[in-house]
Amino acid sequence: MVKEKSAKKDVLVKKLGILKLGNIASSVLLEMLLDERADRLDIEVRTISSGAKLQKESINDAFEIFSKLSFDLVVVATPNASLSAPLEIIKKLGETKTPVIILTDILKKETREELKEMNIGYLIVKPDAMIGARREFLDPTEMAIFNADLIKVLSIGGALIAIQQEIDLALNLIVSKKEIILPQIVLTSAKIVKYAGFANPYAEAKARGALEIAEKAAKVNTEGCFKINERSEYIAQVAAGHEMIQIAAKLAEEAREIEKTNNKVRRQPHSYYGEIQDKRLLKEKPDSNYD
Repeated sequence: MVKEKSAKKDVLVKKLGILKLGNIASSVLLEMLLDERADRLDIEVRTISSGAKLQKESINDAFEIFSKLSFDLVVVATPNASLSAPLEIIKKLGETKTPVIILTDILKKETREELKEMNIGYLIVKPDAMIGARREFLDPTEMAIFNADLIKVLSIGGALIAIQQEIDLALNLIVSKKEIILPQIVLTSAKIVKYAGFANPYAEAKARGALEIAEKAAKVNTEGCFKINERSEYIAQVAAGHEMIQIAAKLAEEAREIEKTNNKVRRQPHSYYGEIQDKRLLKEKPDSNYD
C-alpha cells in the first residue's frame, strides 16, 4: 500500500490484482464494479487475462506477467476453479504472503477444504451459468447476448453487489491492519438476493426467480456441452439453456422496474475514498461524509 496526498486528504492506496483465467459472466465487469466512475483515490487495480482459453500455456503466460507485480490483494476469476490448470496457479498464489480470493462458478467440496487449509478465500456464484458452447449453436453474437442477459440477472439480483462488497471488505481489513478474514461463501440464489436489498417483496421474489432460473440453466448447458452426444439433441439442449437466461433477464428487469416505480431503487456508489454510500430516492444525495 502507498500513502498519497490528494486535493482533499491523505489516502492510503490499496493495490488490487485481478487475474482472469478464461471467462465467467461475474468477472466481465469486475474492475468497474470496484470503481464505477473511475474516480476512487484509494484503489489501484491491474488486470491480467489469459483471454478466452483455459489451456495451460495461456494460463501460464498470464501468470508469468501477473507474478512480476506486487499487490495487497489478489482476485483470481475462473470457471470451475477445481480444474487442474487454474488450480495449480491458485495454489502458487496461495503460497505467497498476499491474500487471495477465488471468484468462480464451480468449486468441488474437496477443493474448498484444500483452499481453506491454505487460507484462500472464495466466492462461488451458483447462478453464473455456463454458456452453450456448441459450434453449431454459439457464434459471437449469441455469445455476447448470453453474457449481456446473464450479467443483467447477476447485477439486478445482487450477485455482482455481493462480489464487490466482499472484495471491498477484504481491502478495508488490510488497510485497518486487523485480522484478514477472507470470504469463503457459496452464493446461492437465496443468499445473493439479500445483498441487493430490495424494498418490495415482489421485486425480491422476481429477482430470486431470475437467479434460480440461471442456476438451472447452468445444469442444462453443462449437459448440452459435455453429456449429450447426439447433435440434434445437444443443439436443442443448449438453445433451451439460452432461452432460460433470456427469460431470467426479463424477470430481473421486471424486479428493477417495481423498485423504480416505487422510487426505491437502492444505489450504493463509492466515494472518492472507497466508502460505500447509500441512497433510495432518485433525487437525494447518497449519505457520506464526502461528495
